[in-house]
Amino acid sequence: MLNERPATPLRPLWGATRRASSGAAIKLGGNRPRMRIAARLCLLGLLLLNSACQTLSGLEAPEVNLSTLSLEQVGVFEQQWRVVLRARNPNDRDLTLKSLDYEIFINGERFARGLTGEATVLPAMGDALVSTRITTSLLSTLGRLQSLQEHPGAPLDYRLKGSARVAGVAFPLHFDHQGRFQLPTSIPVR
Repeated sequence: MLNERPATPLRPLWGATRRASSGAAIKLGGNRPRMRIAARLCLLGLLLLNSACQTLSGLEAPEVNLSTLSLEQVGVFEQQWRVVLRARNPNDRDLTLKSLDYEIFINGERFARGLTGEATVLPAMGDALVSTRITTSLLSTLGRLQSLQEHPGAPLDYRLKGSARVAGVAFPLHFDHQGRFQLPTSIPVR
């Protein structure tokens, strides 16, 4: 017990030293360069995120509304509808819509959900038509049709709510539009 040294309090790892049995000092905080690199990478990431947000901050979501809703086919269990949406681009640059995911509500009740997967280019400060098909089940549609018979010929309120995936934008842009439309007068039966 001749080489015993008095106990020293523990120091933090950042730049701490310890004596080896030979008496030479050994530096313990080897993580300091790694922490500097990590801090610099974090700062760089925050700067890139900030610049990306500034680039996209002026980007407005496309305005999407219902242009046409027509019944194409009636089957025993389901109906197929053709939906044409008008997408307007309020931005000063072209937008490429990769997809639309939307729901249609009629008189406050969910009517159907639709998806598009075909890319459509919306010109700057312009619009384009996007055609899709939706399918509704007979049981859910019958209940809605009965409530619509109370006021035949009256215009219906609709709400179109959804999101647009745009090329070059990491997150979906949401839209929500309300309007009125008239039911078609003829129903094709096949």
